[in-house]
Amino acid sequence: MPLLDVKDLRVWFHTRDGIVRAVDGVSFSLERGETLGVVGESGCGKSVTFYSMLGLLPMPPAKIESGTAMFKDVDLLTAGGAALRAIRGRHISMVFQDPMTALNPYMRIGKQVMEPLLAHGLCNRNEARRRAAAMLEAAGIQDAQERMNAYPHAFSGGMRQRAVIAMALVSQPDILIADEPTTALDVTVQAQILALMAKLRDELGMAMALITHDLGVIAGVCDRVMVMYAGRILEEAPTALLFRRPRHPYTRALLEALPGIQEAGKSLRAIPGLPPEQGAPERGCPFAPRCDVALPECADAVCPLMSLDELAHRTACIREHRAAGVGGGVRS
Repeated sequence: MPLLDVKDLRVWFHTRDGIVRAVDGVSFSLERGETLGVVGESGCGKSVTFYSMLGLLPMPPAKIESGTAMFKDVDLLTAGGAALRAIRGRHISMVFQDPMTALNPYMRIGKQVMEPLLAHGLCNRNEARRRAAAMLEAAGIQDAQERMNAYPHAFSGGMRQRAVIAMALVSQPDILIADEPTTALDVTVQAQILALMAKLRDELGMAMALITHDLGVIAGVCDRVMVMYAGRILEEAPTALLFRRPRHPYTRALLEALPGIQEAGKSLRAIPGLPPEQGAPERGCPFAPRCDVALPECADAVCPLMSLDELAHRTACIREHRAAGVGGGVRS
């Protein structure tokens, strides 16, 4: 049984300019000990998918239109505030994108790392301080006992990110959601942070969802990849399989724009156009207007995410469904 099982999640924003289908029919699962990479352009619904499960979206304008998100027999989408507070920071932790805004500038680092332990009553204050210092040390912060008395402004960007990771992991959660954990960090620190997260994942036996727009990061850390675009999953596969044989035009376009896998002297591809401003369209493939191999029916037909000849490889592309002989699911 999956540790997290999400089915048909739809999160729409009701604004004065109309409805924005930020997440539209997303289904996936997350197993214990697995790292799931969630990749796609900015605004494709990656963060909203996970924020909605933890009750971190403003409602209104956000509204969960449908779906379930089962975690240990609890539906996160219908759980009340008290139930979510008992889960957040204890069983499911999150590393937010910007460590400076995730940390309280008026609180010492140590107090912030101790907070999840004290808020959930996991230990007394002395034990919390000891465990917080140990986690900061494990996160690569030297002289952790002294650093606990520092304020966030005294830390570099990389150190702040390590402190945020320590704060998320100090309670030994079942699931860690990392939202762009290496944004704005230099390459050396980025590699250290990713190695640290992988090490702690293995030591704690937790599952991890890594939200990023960087396929290079995905390749080095994740077991499985979920490619999102305009609020929908367009492809999902084990990492090695997806890089070896991408089956959706959007995934191929992303890979062709990745410098590290291109032949020397070959120009990188730029995807023409922009993602739809209102998120997923009511009908058709959301990538069809930018796709150079789109069929006439791609603009109107509903193409569900379906398994191809490889059972672990799913894609939402009419052309690929027909090639694999699974096109019966396309509806007009």
